[in-house]
Amino acid sequence: MRKITILFIVWILASTSMFAQEKYITTSDNVKLYINIKGEGTPCLFIHGGPGQGSYYWEKFASDFSEKNFKMIYLDQRGSGRSSSPENNDYSLERMIKDFEEVRESLEIKDWMIMGHSFGGILQTAYAQKNPKKITGILMFQCTLNITESIEDSHIPIAIKKFDIPNSEYFLNNSNPILERMDSLYSTIITNGIDPWELSFTSIEEAQKFRGMFAEIDEWNTDYSRKALGFKDYSFDFTSITVDIDIPVLYFYGKQDINVGYNHYIRIKFPNLLLYPIEGKHMDFISNKEDYSKAITNFLKKFNY
Repeated sequence: MRKITILFIVWILASTSMFAQEKYITTSDNVKLYINIKGEGTPCLFIHGGPGQGSYYWEKFASDFSEKNFKMIYLDQRGSGRSSSPENNDYSLERMIKDFEEVRESLEIKDWMIMGHSFGGILQTAYAQKNPKKITGILMFQCTLNITESIEDSHIPIAIKKFDIPNSEYFLNNSNPILERMDSLYSTIITNGIDPWELSFTSIEEAQKFRGMFAEIDEWNTDYSRKALGFKDYSFDFTSITVDIDIPVLYFYGKQDINVGYNHYIRIKFPNLLLYPIEGKHMDFISNKEDYSKAITNFLKKFNY
C-alpha cells in the first residue's frame, strides 16, 4: 500500500510539471535566466516591460487569455525578477537579443511567437529585425517603440500637468538623465501626498493588486531597471524600422495610455498590422480580460494561424 501511495505522489508531481515547468537557463556569458513554461499551443515568448519588471506580473494577471492560446514561455530578462545579473554589466540590446535566441535554442524550439508589454516593444522590434525567420507572429500590448518620445512627450508633461507640479523645469530639461528625472518626478508626487496610480491604472484597486504582487517573490532583482536606460541603443526610434518587418503584428493600445502616449500608434508601420485600440490605460489587463482575449482571437483569425 505504501509503494502505491509513493507512486501516486510521483505521478501527481510529474503531471503537475507538465503544466508548469520552472527552470533556469545559463547563457553563454554565465547569466542564469529564469523561465516558467505554462499553457498549450504555439510556443510564445513573453518579453516583459519595465525595463526590468520581470515576467511574473503577466503570468499572474494575464495568464488566462495568454495561456488559453499559447504555450507561454515567461522569461525574466537578465538582471530582472528571478534572473541573475551579468558580472560585466552587459545589458546591451544586442546581448538581450542573444539571450532570447539562447533560450529558444535551449528549449529546442524551431520558431515561436513573441508577446510583449510596454518597454518590451523595443526588445521585440529589435529582435524581429535581426531574427525574422525565428518569429512567426508578434503581439504587442501597450508597447512603446520609442522610449524617449513616450517619456518626454507624454509621461512627464502629462504627469506634471495632472498633479500640478510646480518648478517643473528640471523634469522637462532633456539634458538631465532621463531615469533621474523620472525618479525625482515620482518622489516629488509622492512627497506631496499624492498616490500616482492614475498614471497607469484604471482604479486604485488595480494598483494595490499590482504592488502586492511583489511580496509573493522572495528576492527580486532590479539591476536591469536601474541600468538599462543608460545604454544608448535603447533610445533609438524603433518605429522607423517597422515598415521593414513583414511579420504579422498585433498592436494593442489604450487611448488613455499616458505611459506610451495617446498617438504613439500612428507611427507604427508594420506592413502586416492589426491595430486594436481600447478605451483604457497601461495596465488594463489586470481587470479587463475580454478586450485582450478578443484582440488575440482577431489577430489569429486575420493572419490565418
